[in-house]
Amino acid sequence: MPEKGGGISYCPPDIGSLRADGYYPVDMHLHTNHSDGRTGIWDILRYATAKKIGVAITDHNEIRGSLEAISKRPEILVIPGIELDTEEGPHLLFYFYTAGDLQDFFHDLSRERNRQTPGLPENLPVLECLQIAADYDCLRVAAHPYGYFGINRGVLKCVEKQMLPGVLDHIDGIEAICGGMMHGLNAKAIGYARRHEVAYTGGSDAHILSDVGNVVTAGTADTVEEFLDGIIRRENLVVGEPGGYLAKGATAGVIAWSFVPYSIAMIGARCSVRRRRASALVSSCCSRIPAYCGTEQEDDGS
Repeated sequence: MPEKGGGISYCPPDIGSLRADGYYPVDMHLHTNHSDGRTGIWDILRYATAKKIGVAITDHNEIRGSLEAISKRPEILVIPGIELDTEEGPHLLFYFYTAGDLQDFFHDLSRERNRQTPGLPENLPVLECLQIAADYDCLRVAAHPYGYFGINRGVLKCVEKQMLPGVLDHIDGIEAICGGMMHGLNAKAIGYARRHEVAYTGGSDAHILSDVGNVVTAGTADTVEEFLDGIIRRENLVVGEPGGYLAKGATAGVIAWSFVPYSIAMIGARCSVRRRRASALVSSCCSRIPAYCGTEQEDDGS
């Protein structure tokens, strides 16, 4: 039997029934070929339109996919979003009321990253990401809050380890069901959402097209503003469950393959920055040598 209660149901979503009851289902955690996903924007929009669901494109540290989806002016609801990796490890989901705010936030974030580590796209600390977002109308959500086994990819997992003091004061909600998590970790997140007065969302964390819509957040609204407001008021439903082991295996393969060019780009960027720094150091040293030699010659002659 599916778990029910508290607006969260751990079972495959029946989109037709949700629609009939006046809910608009939205998959709020999707990755595309703009980050570590396999699927292009047009394919996701066509697939979601056929399933009669909305989407939030939440690529890792990237907004081009989200902006592209919005620019297509699709018939379905598209919520501006992004998923950020952080210095300590947890992933954060951000949902914005407008594409303009998403762009401005990403600009502020990129400027701060470049200020701290010029030329290198290093991740910022969790609290700093949340504080930058605090200047915007947006929903700040802890992605897969207890994930994953063996690594600190969830905010609540880190809180349990006393790694992130005070961070929950800056979190608006948690992802109660994530399609990329196993049952036990989703069960912990659902339990937390039911015990605390916190907003909750759900999404498939899809990296391949067939996973899109496995988990949805359903609200009684068809505009971004009303939809996000309903989540904040905890008037929404979250319905879904992860795909099977075959789907998880396929997703893992896609992520691993997508990580290769990303890693190569990162290594190239680091090497380039280090070469520039080394070249600057050598030039600085060389520029001082003639001055030192001239001083020594003058001293010898006196």
